[in-house]
Amino acid sequence: MLAALSSLLVVPVINILAAPNLDTIKWTEKAFLFNMDFASRLTARLLYPLGISTDPKQVILGREGWIYLGDQYEQTLSVDRRPPSKADFARGQEIGHAAVALDAFLASRGVKLFRVVIGPNKGSIYPEYLPDWAKPSLPNATDALLAGTGTVFYVDLRGSLLAAKTDQHEPLYYKTDTHWNYLGAGVAFRTFAQQVSLAAPEIKWPPATVYQLTRVDSRDGGDLAEFLRLTAHLSDREPVINTASLSIETKESDFDTKQVLYQGANKAVLPPTKPLLVQSVGALNDKRVLWLRDSFGTALSPLMAATFSEVLQLHWAEAMQPGGRFIQLVEDWKPEYVFVTVVERASRNPWFAAYPATVVAPKGDR
Repeated sequence: MLAALSSLLVVPVINILAAPNLDTIKWTEKAFLFNMDFASRLTARLLYPLGISTDPKQVILGREGWIYLGDQYEQTLSVDRRPPSKADFARGQEIGHAAVALDAFLASRGVKLFRVVIGPNKGSIYPEYLPDWAKPSLPNATDALLAGTGTVFYVDLRGSLLAAKTDQHEPLYYKTDTHWNYLGAGVAFRTFAQQVSLAAPEIKWPPATVYQLTRVDSRDGGDLAEFLRLTAHLSDREPVINTASLSIETKESDFDTKQVLYQGANKAVLPPTKPLLVQSVGALNDKRVLWLRDSFGTALSPLMAATFSEVLQLHWAEAMQPGGRFIQLVEDWKPEYVFVTVVERASRNPWFAAYPATVVAPKGDR
């Protein structure tokens, strides 16, 4: 009993000593005093060099310091490893029919162009660093999706990113994070611009110099490192492209309340869960864009702000869920263009196959 009581007393002492300063110590909160994160961090640090993940459901360890998402989110590993099923092809057909109907509805509301951009999973672009048992199948469920949607409304970035990684000295994705970095986002945005230009030649796009690599900074580990409690222990590289060459000032406002949340230099915007209006002074086009996006839009957001003077942003899940605000924002704000950015693992979400209440599904597609 004495040994058990002594060990219990050690935990608060460790947490108090590890606090950055006295103000962060919560003397009366059990959740602070008996927090065991330090033990998780210590265990992860001991097992990481051995190639063992302390949370394999969220994170698997690859080769040469590369870390990948586990099955906890959208069954990413399991889905990517198997060939496409009949259900995958059926879902692709459903989403394709819904995209056609949605495009017709948006056109009836004055929207000039509707496009969905798929941000590839890291394993789709860098499969060589995955463990052999986790290598993705070719073809896979995303190919089944695109077989149903076609490439008119959907932009597939996998080919461009795979080609670009052979030309770049720096990776296009973070080793310790699920996302592409700014260099990868630049490749994605440039490909997106080329695709959109075919249907909307009136839009001006950033020059080639904007996508050039200017320097490489260091940064702490990303979200995958955080899952292992190793953010400070693992480091990553931060390629910086020449976005700053475009002199852009932005203002971020809550769309509903009109409250100004930020004003200043053009910076990355995290995925908003409420409608966020980003207005840019000096943008290449005086255009209104409704952009439904997720975290893969964060590194894209400075380029989007540099290109369009008004970009209304909202996480696609908040907009497209049952009772979401997608149609209302279209009706009220009257955008000229509607773009969606969604990570590959979520691109088959059934909400993309749903017809908004104001859109009548074509006969036989319900």
